[in-house]
Amino acid sequence: MKNFFQYSIYPVFMLSAFFSIIWLMKSGTNQYLSTVPIIAVYGLAALLLERWMPFEKNWVNGTDWNLDFTYYIINYLIKVSAQFTLIWLAVWIPFPQWFPTTLPFWMQVLLALTIIDFFLFFVHWQSHRYGWLWKLHAIHHSSERLYFLNGEKRHALHQILEGSPGIILCLVIGTPQPVVVVALAILAINMMMQHTNLDYKAGILKKFFCVAELHRWHHRADYKDAQVNYGAWLTVWDHIFKTAYDNPKIYHTDGIGEIGIKEEPNFPRTYWKQFWYPFK
Repeated sequence: MKNFFQYSIYPVFMLSAFFSIIWLMKSGTNQYLSTVPIIAVYGLAALLLERWMPFEKNWVNGTDWNLDFTYYIINYLIKVSAQFTLIWLAVWIPFPQWFPTTLPFWMQVLLALTIIDFFLFFVHWQSHRYGWLWKLHAIHHSSERLYFLNGEKRHALHQILEGSPGIILCLVIGTPQPVVVVALAILAINMMMQHTNLDYKAGILKKFFCVAELHRWHHRADYKDAQVNYGAWLTVWDHIFKTAYDNPKIYHTDGIGEIGIKEEPNFPRTYWKQFWYPFK
């Protein structure tokens, strides 16, 4: 029974969230009332599941909850601000209508999500290659445990740098704003499952989606070991650019080892100290 649950939780979690949001949107519910409560409900579900069946027992409790929740709220507000900016720009600038709005709504969401996902991957990848970007991105890697909430732990500037290219391209090609809102909501839920401390298994799905089994390798404490698995939703970009990595044998016997930033054991612990960290 446990084995069945471990393999079914990821597809059930993601598909039920996806179709719940789509159903609410199609029934005429406001786009934010269709997404924010769903994200909150699935976050609560992830929290409870992590405590019931944790991947790493030492990650169940920590002192970083308030810090990570602060990041989550601030970065969500940045996303909402970007979405309203998109609406404002679309009113004043006659962008071309290249986005295929004749497709079913759910297909439009997946297309927009794919566009956004590529640029998230690319900026993330470059953030491990250039020092000034790494200084911003290091905040995300400073966590010494992985759980559902720290998937959105990012410096505010890095949040803008990662999210803007894909959202701007969606704007330029005429993507309807509700499509972008739903795409970002689905991405947020996948980020929960990517960072969760829940001991689930994705099976064949990890060949296509960026699940926790893959992303935990990316958070290994030694910097040189963390240069893999940059994707946020799809694994295709990691495969194309040769940054994909998985080693199930080591994963199930020795584990992934310590996470965090080995080179900086005294990383700042408060939001504002971390905010100013990249500029020092």
